[in-house]
Amino acid sequence: MPIATNLTNRDLYADPYPVYRELRKNEPWAWSDGLNMWLVSRYEDVVFVDEHPEIFSAHQHNSLAERTMGRVMIRTDGDAHRRLRSAVDGPLKRRTVRQHWSAGLTAHARKLAEALRDKPEFDLVSDFAAPFAAQALANTAGLSDVTTAQVVEWSGAFIAGLANHEDDPAVWERAGRARDEVGERVRETITRVTAAPDHSVISAMVHADLAEPLSAEEIADQVRLMISGGFNEPWHALATLVWQLSMRPELRDRVLAESAALDAAIEETMRWLSPIGALPRQLAVDHTVEGVTLRAGDKLLALAGSANRDERKFPDPDAFDIDRPDLQDHLAFSLGAHYCLGTYLAREQLRTAVPVLVETLTGLRVNGTPNLTGWMFRGPDSVRMQHDTQQGKAAVQ
Repeated sequence: MPIATNLTNRDLYADPYPVYRELRKNEPWAWSDGLNMWLVSRYEDVVFVDEHPEIFSAHQHNSLAERTMGRVMIRTDGDAHRRLRSAVDGPLKRRTVRQHWSAGLTAHARKLAEALRDKPEFDLVSDFAAPFAAQALANTAGLSDVTTAQVVEWSGAFIAGLANHEDDPAVWERAGRARDEVGERVRETITRVTAAPDHSVISAMVHADLAEPLSAEEIADQVRLMISGGFNEPWHALATLVWQLSMRPELRDRVLAESAALDAAIEETMRWLSPIGALPRQLAVDHTVEGVTLRAGDKLLALAGSANRDERKFPDPDAFDIDRPDLQDHLAFSLGAHYCLGTYLAREQLRTAVPVLVETLTGLRVNGTPNLTGWMFRGPDSVRMQHDTQQGKAAVQ
């Protein structure tokens, strides 16, 4: 029996990569009864899916994303997609990120790192990566007085909804609470920025020059999307990169000394452990490939996490190697019309936070094995760390 047939969310949650390897080898276009959709696993095929929206529509009828967050831009195509995207992209352009957000990111990273100086053991995720990414998300979106705990809960609720293939009612209840709470916060922010515009994404959406202005609910939907991916991806990638550098001192020193090496390490992190591992699509028309026919209306997941470990594209794909060729070709940020709007902000978060943390805490090292979970969204949810505190140095002397 084909291995994809009975696959479920639980089968992939702990470690999807062995399954992905078998799918790439034997079932590159595979139907899963357990997930009720097609799985596309090879690099070239994932690229094909992403670049042909006339065949593979980003809009899924009654999709998990729509049930979880509302009508978000990454689940629309054509004019509907362009309308939403054009309203959001101003504050997230590369130049704006560098000029307006970078200094604040550096300052916040330094504050968090300084608080860990006298703490010989800490959790990289809960003590640094999550609060750093949460603050960056809240500031960029325009959500004032939002705590790290709130962002973590909202993001976790949305991510659970996006992966709720089992239709668990408890998951929908949790996602519904988060949806309502975010909607209320967004409406408060809309009132504030209508009177006093600022550099935030919500302000940009409120004041966007559109023939049909965005409604409050449309704005809230896009903020929910930011909270799911725009928070989750940076903190997963940040924790992953610091973990890898802590295991390899020679690479750590190189990354601190060379900005090009830091940029390469960021790209390799996104490829090696893709924080967003799957791109949902729906067949707009019948399509035959690899001897199988996909029917209009069928749902599909283009497995970016698998594509980024495809040995046909990336030799020795399970190795973390910042010198590999074609590093920029990874699919962690998608392609084409749906290329991730938050890519520059995500990269800048790593570019600012990693050097600050590693330079502030001497002898930074991993204490135990990081706990990795997920496949639709994958990354470490805990990385125990140690470093040499001032007290420790004095005792040694």
